[in-house]
Amino acid sequence: MTSPAERLFRLFPQTPSVLDGHEEGVAAIPGLVRGEPAWMSNARFRANRHAAENARSYTRMHLTLANVCVDLEDAAVIGGVLMANAALHSGVPAYAQIPMQWVLLRTGELLIQVQDSRRDFPGFDEAVTWEPAEGEKPRGLWIARELGAELAFAPTEAGKIVQALIKPLEVPAWDSPVVSDTP
Repeated sequence: MTSPAERLFRLFPQTPSVLDGHEEGVAAIPGLVRGEPAWMSNARFRANRHAAENARSYTRMHLTLANVCVDLEDAAVIGGVLMANAALHSGVPAYAQIPMQWVLLRTGELLIQVQDSRRDFPGFDEAVTWEPAEGEKPRGLWIARELGAELAFAPTEAGKIVQALIKPLEVPAWDSPVVSDTP
């Protein structure tokens, strides 16, 4: 995890586009991203009550089509959690659009990031390290962390970016050749 005071240190401008007057790229928060992007995609979701479910469904579909090697259901839940936090806590109206980006790194790791217009993230460290008491309902960032996401955030000129880094699935080694010599 990074402290809230740390700044973004690197931009990957392979797919520049204009987003509310700002050039968009993949922002890497120090200590979280450890490689160059192999593939990236982005979308926007309205900040209404359907934002989290829309982000979850889109993430599931999009990553399935992209054939990434991560747990798709976990990635979909994590994407929904990040979008829910942005929609609930950024203070933007329901018609506002919240950008979301998926980046597959050459290491096989998947980075999901959501950008909102609020620069600060009060209680980030507490939200990430929070543990539910017995009988207490799990909350967003705890769920993302339990699913294996490394979480970080950093302020930007347009607000902040919250990121989740997801490890690739372990692929078992094959003891026999993939293609058999026998018919």
